[in-house]
Amino acid sequence: MSQPDQHVNTSKQQGTLITDETDNTGEGHLAEEDRLSVFTERLLDRGDTIIYAIVGVSFLLAGILTLGYSFWNFAYLLQASPMTPNTVVGAIVSLISDLLLVVIIMEVLGTVIHYLKSHVTSLRPFLYIGIISATRGILLIGAKLTVGGNPEIGMSFTNDMIELGVSAGIILALGITIKLLGKSADFEA
Repeated sequence: MSQPDQHVNTSKQQGTLITDETDNTGEGHLAEEDRLSVFTERLLDRGDTIIYAIVGVSFLLAGILTLGYSFWNFAYLLQASPMTPNTVVGAIVSLISDLLLVVIIMEVLGTVIHYLKSHVTSLRPFLYIGIISATRGILLIGAKLTVGGNPEIGMSFTNDMIELGVSAGIILALGITIKLLGKSADFEA
Protein backbone atom coordinates (compact mmCIF):
# COMPACT_ATOMS: atom_id res chain seq x y z
CA MET A 1 0.00 0.00 0.00
CA SER A 2 1.56 3.28 -1.04
CA GLN A 3 1.14 6.46 0.92
CA PRO A 4 0.80 9.84 -0.77
CA ASP A 5 3.96 11.86 -1.05
CA GLN A 6 4.06 14.66 1.48
CA HIS A 7 6.10 17.75 0.89
CA VAL A 8 6.49 20.18 3.73
CA ASN A 9 7.40 23.72 2.83
CA THR A 10 7.81 26.16 5.71
CA SER A 11 8.32 29.87 5.69
CA LYS A 12 8.12 32.59 8.29
CA GLN A 13 5.73 35.51 7.65
CA GLN A 14 5.03 38.00 10.44
CA GLY A 15 5.72 35.51 13.18
CA THR A 16 3.43 32.86 11.72
CA LEU A 17 4.75 29.52 10.55
CA ILE A 18 3.06 28.54 7.28
CA THR A 19 3.09 24.91 6.37
CA ASP A 20 2.26 23.79 2.85
CA GLU A 21 1.48 20.10 2.76
CA THR A 22 0.64 18.57 -0.58
CA ASP A 23 -0.33 15.06 -1.45
CA ASN A 24 0.58 13.37 -4.70
CA THR A 25 -2.08 15.37 -6.57
CA GLY A 26 -0.25 18.64 -5.84
CA GLU A 27 -3.13 20.24 -3.94
CA GLY A 28 -2.15 22.53 -1.10
CA HIS A 29 -5.07 22.46 1.38
CA LEU A 30 -3.22 23.86 4.39
CA ALA A 31 -1.53 26.64 2.41
CA GLU A 32 -4.92 28.17 1.51
CA GLU A 33 -6.08 28.10 5.13
CA ASP A 34 -2.82 29.65 6.28
CA ARG A 35 -3.04 32.41 3.66
CA LEU A 36 -6.55 33.17 4.85
CA SER A 37 -5.44 33.32 8.48
CA VAL A 38 -2.47 35.58 7.59
CA PHE A 39 -4.76 37.88 5.58
CA THR A 40 -7.28 37.99 8.42
CA GLU A 41 -4.57 38.65 10.98
CA ARG A 42 -3.18 41.55 8.93
CA LEU A 43 -6.65 43.00 8.35
CA LEU A 44 -7.56 42.86 12.05
CA ASP A 45 -4.16 44.21 13.11
CA ARG A 46 -4.53 47.21 10.81
CA GLY A 47 -8.11 47.76 11.99
CA ASP A 48 -6.87 47.60 15.58
CA THR A 49 -4.19 50.18 14.82
CA ILE A 50 -6.66 52.51 13.10
CA ILE A 51 -9.10 52.34 16.01
CA TYR A 52 -6.32 52.97 18.55
CA ALA A 53 -5.15 55.95 16.48
CA ILE A 54 -8.67 57.43 16.43
CA VAL A 55 -9.00 56.90 20.18
CA GLY A 56 -5.57 58.49 20.73
CA VAL A 57 -6.48 61.60 18.72
CA SER A 58 -9.76 61.82 20.65
CA PHE A 59 -7.91 61.67 23.99
CA LEU A 60 -5.51 64.37 22.78
CA LEU A 61 -8.43 66.64 21.83
CA ALA A 62 -10.16 65.89 25.14
CA GLY A 63 -6.96 66.78 27.01
CA ILE A 64 -6.61 70.08 25.16
CA LEU A 65 -10.27 70.99 25.70
CA THR A 66 -10.16 70.01 29.38
CA LEU A 67 -7.00 72.07 29.90
CA GLY A 68 -8.63 75.09 28.27
CA TYR A 69 -11.78 74.62 30.35
CA SER A 70 -9.66 74.37 33.53
CA PHE A 71 -8.16 77.82 33.02
CA TRP A 72 -11.46 79.33 31.85
CA ASN A 73 -13.28 77.94 34.89
CA PHE A 74 -10.53 79.20 37.22
CA ALA A 75 -10.81 82.74 35.81
CA TYR A 76 -14.61 82.57 35.93
CA LEU A 77 -14.66 81.46 39.58
CA LEU A 78 -12.32 84.31 40.56
CA GLN A 79 -14.38 86.96 38.74
CA ALA A 80 -17.90 85.67 39.39
CA SER A 81 -18.05 86.37 43.11
CA PRO A 82 -16.46 88.82 45.54
CA MET A 83 -12.81 88.12 46.27
CA THR A 84 -12.74 86.30 49.60
CA PRO A 85 -10.31 83.70 50.92
CA ASN A 86 -12.97 81.01 50.44
CA THR A 87 -13.49 82.06 46.81
CA VAL A 88 -9.77 81.95 46.05
CA VAL A 89 -9.29 78.61 47.79
CA GLY A 90 -12.33 77.17 46.00
CA ALA A 91 -11.03 78.38 42.62
CA ILE A 92 -7.56 76.97 43.26
CA VAL A 93 -8.92 73.61 44.39
CA SER A 94 -11.17 73.48 41.32
CA LEU A 95 -8.18 74.27 39.08
CA ILE A 96 -6.06 71.55 40.69
CA SER A 97 -8.89 69.04 40.37
CA ASP A 98 -9.37 69.91 36.70
CA LEU A 99 -5.62 69.66 36.06
CA LEU A 100 -5.55 66.23 37.68
CA LEU A 101 -8.31 65.23 35.26
CA VAL A 102 -6.06 66.40 32.41
CA VAL A 103 -3.23 64.27 33.83
CA ILE A 104 -5.55 61.25 33.89
CA ILE A 105 -6.54 61.83 30.25
CA MET A 106 -2.91 62.22 29.21
CA GLU A 107 -1.91 59.06 31.11
CA VAL A 108 -4.50 57.10 29.13
CA LEU A 109 -3.21 58.75 25.93
CA GLY A 110 0.31 57.66 26.86
CA THR A 111 -0.98 54.09 27.20
CA VAL A 112 -2.50 54.28 23.71
CA ILE A 113 0.75 55.67 22.26
CA HIS A 114 2.78 52.94 23.98
CA TYR A 115 0.46 50.29 22.52
CA LEU A 116 0.72 51.75 19.00
CA LYS A 117 4.53 51.72 19.20
CA SER A 118 5.08 48.27 20.65
CA HIS A 119 1.73 46.42 20.65
CA VAL A 120 2.32 45.78 24.35
CA THR A 121 -0.16 46.88 26.99
CA SER A 122 0.94 47.82 30.48
CA LEU A 123 -1.05 47.63 33.68
CA ARG A 124 1.07 50.30 35.39
CA PRO A 125 -0.59 53.42 33.85
CA PHE A 126 -4.00 52.24 35.02
CA LEU A 127 -2.67 51.84 38.54
CA TYR A 128 -1.33 55.40 38.36
CA ILE A 129 -4.71 56.60 37.07
CA GLY A 130 -6.39 54.97 40.07
CA ILE A 131 -3.99 56.72 42.44
CA ILE A 132 -4.51 60.09 40.73
CA SER A 133 -8.30 59.63 40.83
CA ALA A 134 -8.28 58.77 44.53
CA THR A 135 -6.01 61.77 45.21
CA ARG A 136 -8.41 63.98 43.29
CA GLY A 137 -11.28 62.69 45.43
CA ILE A 138 -9.36 63.40 48.64
CA LEU A 139 -8.54 66.89 47.40
CA LEU A 140 -12.17 67.67 46.59
CA ILE A 141 -13.46 66.42 49.94
CA GLY A 142 -10.74 68.28 51.82
CA ALA A 143 -11.56 71.46 49.94
CA LYS A 144 -15.27 71.06 50.59
CA LEU A 145 -14.63 70.64 54.30
CA THR A 146 -12.17 73.56 54.38
CA VAL A 147 -14.16 76.02 52.29
CA GLY A 148 -17.49 74.97 53.78
CA GLY A 149 -16.53 76.41 57.17
CA ASN A 150 -17.16 74.41 60.32
CA PRO A 151 -17.99 70.84 59.40
CA GLU A 152 -21.32 69.66 60.66
CA ILE A 153 -21.15 66.49 62.66
CA GLY A 154 -23.81 64.53 60.90
CA MET A 155 -24.48 62.16 58.05
CA SER A 156 -22.71 64.31 55.42
CA PHE A 157 -19.57 64.62 57.53
CA THR A 158 -19.58 60.89 58.27
CA ASN A 159 -19.92 60.09 54.57
CA ASP A 160 -17.05 62.43 53.74
CA MET A 161 -14.82 60.77 56.35
CA ILE A 162 -15.68 57.31 55.01
CA GLU A 163 -14.90 58.46 51.47
CA LEU A 164 -11.58 59.93 52.62
CA GLY A 165 -10.68 56.64 54.31
CA VAL A 166 -11.63 54.57 51.27
CA SER A 167 -9.64 56.85 48.94
CA ALA A 168 -6.60 56.64 51.22
CA GLY A 169 -6.96 52.83 51.29
CA ILE A 170 -7.14 52.74 47.49
CA ILE A 171 -3.97 54.83 47.19
CA LEU A 172 -2.17 52.57 49.65
CA ALA A 173 -3.34 49.37 47.94
CA LEU A 174 -2.44 50.58 44.45
CA GLY A 175 0.95 51.84 45.63
CA ILE A 176 1.71 48.44 47.16
CA THR A 177 0.53 46.75 43.96
CA ILE A 178 2.88 48.89 41.85
CA LYS A 179 5.77 48.05 44.18
CA LEU A 180 4.99 44.30 44.11
CA LEU A 181 4.56 44.15 40.33
CA GLY A 182 7.91 45.79 39.66
CA LYS A 183 8.64 45.49 35.95
CA SER A 184 6.24 42.58 35.38
CA ALA A 185 3.18 44.80 34.77
CA ASP A 186 3.60 44.64 30.96
CA PHE A 187 1.95 42.04 28.78
CA GLU A 188 1.71 41.53 25.06
CA ALA A 189 -1.69 42.09 23.56
